Amino acid sequence: MSAFLYSIRWRVQAWHGLILFVVILAFCLTAYRLAWDNQLRRIDRDLVRVDRALFHALLARDQAGKTGPADDKNPLPPGRLIEMLRAGPPAIPADQAAVFRGTEPGYAYFSLRDGEGQTLLESPNVPADLAFLPAVPGDFSEEIRTREGRRESLRSGPDRLRSVVGVDLTPELESLHRFALSLAAVGLGVWLLGLLGGWWLAGRAIRPIETISRTATRIADGNLTERIDTTGTDSELDQLSHVLNRTFDRLHAAFERQKQFTADASHELRTPVTVLLAETQRILKRDRTAEEYRAVIVTCQDHAVRMRQLTESLLLLARQESAGPAQPREACDLATLLGDAAARLQPLADARQLRLQLDLHPAPCLGDPAALSMLAGNLVANAIQHHDRPGGCVRLACAQREGRAVCSVSDDGPGIPPADLPHIFERFYRVDKSRTGRSGHTGLGLAIAKTIVENHAGDITATNNPDRGVCFSVRLPGADPSPSCVKESGGSTAG
Repeated sequence: MSAFLYSIRWRVQAWHGLILFVVILAFCLTAYRLAWDNQLRRIDRDLVRVDRALFHALLARDQAGKTGPADDKNPLPPGRLIEMLRAGPPAIPADQAAVFRGTEPGYAYFSLRDGEGQTLLESPNVPADLAFLPAVPGDFSEEIRTREGRRESLRSGPDRLRSVVGVDLTPELESLHRFALSLAAVGLGVWLLGLLGGWWLAGRAIRPIETISRTATRIADGNLTERIDTTGTDSELDQLSHVLNRTFDRLHAAFERQKQFTADASHELRTPVTVLLAETQRILKRDRTAEEYRAVIVTCQDHAVRMRQLTESLLLLARQESAGPAQPREACDLATLLGDAAARLQPLADARQLRLQLDLHPAPCLGDPAALSMLAGNLVANAIQHHDRPGGCVRLACAQREGRAVCSVSDDGPGIPPADLPHIFERFYRVDKSRTGRSGHTGLGLAIAKTIVENHAGDITATNNPDRGVCFSVRLPGADPSPSCVKESGGSTAG
């Protein structure tokens, strides 16, 4: 029952049926009212014609020895008609008398009375419940009204002559009743047809929703490659399908990255754990000398340090990914951050006999200083650690170009094979022996750098230099220079 009540299709159908019912009911009532008003106008015209014909038949006077009908040019004197009627009922022409005869449906009747209510002349079929207008001397009043299934024309003249001429409405009421039944039957048929059409249209309207629901259910059950069929007419639901497909694509990619990340992390942690277990099991098989114990402890310590570095890198990467672009922003300068990173890593460059060449110009931006400092440190450390020969050079440069803060870290080392360039920002990606292993890095530095740049709505690229080495370039949205965050740094060479 609850599924029925909360079904979109049934809700749409219910509202459609209700609105359609109100519209059809209003149309039928309006049509009925118009038909009844039109019928009343026709009856009133006939009633006025009968009324005038009656009085023209009664109004005759003797003028200059001639008897002729009274009219507007030849009016009877006031009270003359009453006197004539009191003198004796005049003979009504046969054609007029035939109108006011019988009580079959549609019959007509009349009654004439004076101011005291005395009947002067009336038809034999006059109803017993007649009601006249009040007699007001010197005043003329006229009214047409409906009473007890009859339509009546009432007059009260200045001579206090009061009249009622009426007609029975039974045929008209029966005809109107039949019209009302026909109108109700047609309205009901249109309503039922509209309900069927609405049910069909509602089904077509929500069919894409059902398709989306079924596809989403299959995706939720684990079929992450399933996608919604978007072949349609570019309606709102088709647009929604496109949006959901893009969302599913991103979710699929995120799940795949998570699976790959879990597999890579497990692989990276498996080696030191295996070494630790192997070394401890080997050393415990028999008594060893102090030197052997010391060598095993040193090996376990190295691999424990490796595991700690990997764990810290994983936590750092997770924090950066969860931070997203909504992290707090404040003014900072890439020149200052790169200069600080160069100062921190100068001892590492000296140990590998490398020069750090700085060409730093103000490059203000809005961002997280801690994250951008980590970005600068990762890029500089990566260039130093993967350089393959003493006496080489690592160049750090930054400036503001076209409203963006741009920085680059390049070296004259061995470069990166072109087949590996598209993958170097992936987690735990290894190029070859010349760029891995010896420095004990975790393989997450560039992945962390890419995440930081994306969180700042920027982009990072890696390209091989034409002669030798590789260049990492970062572009971030710029900011107006601020004395509190911009520090002029000219080109220099250290090391």
